[in-house]
Amino acid sequence: MKPDKIYLSLSLLIILTTVSWITSCTHNADLTGLPEVCFERDVLQIYKSSCAISGCHDGKGESGRAYDNYTDIVSTVVPGDPYASSSYQAIISTRGENKMPPDQPISLDNRTMIRVWIEQGATNPHCLTAKTTNDGLSAEQKKNQIK
Repeated sequence: MKPDKIYLSLSLLIILTTVSWITSCTHNADLTGLPEVCFERDVLQIYKSSCAISGCHDGKGESGRAYDNYTDIVSTVVPGDPYASSSYQAIISTRGENKMPPDQPISLDNRTMIRVWIEQGATNPHCLTAKTTNDGLSAEQKKNQIK
C-alpha cells in the first residue's frame, strides 16, 4: 500500500472515530421519572442567594437585571434548552468574564436543579410544599391519595 493511501485511510479512520465519539456523548437525559422542579421553591432561592445580591443582579448593579423574580430570570432562559440559555451558560462557565457568580461558583446540585428546571420547560407552576397538614400527611402524600 502506498504511503499516501495509508495516511488517507488513517486520517479517515481518525475522523470517523472522532465523529462517532462526539455524537455518542450527547446528554439527552430521561426526565420522566423526576418530580417537577418548582420555580418558587427550588430555583428562585438559588438565584436570590447567588445572583440577586447587592451590587450584582439586584436591579441596581451594572447589569440592570434583577434575578429575584420569575419574569426577569425566565427572560435569560430558553425553555427546554439550558445550553442555549444565557444565565445557565454563565453559571456553568469556568473562566472569563461570563463566569457567574465570579467569586463563588454555584454548587453542582444547584446548577443541576436549574438545568433540570430549564429542561422541564422553565415553567412557574403552583407547587406543593412538603409541609404537613393537620391530618399528618404531606401535600405530596395527599396528592398521591387523590390519584
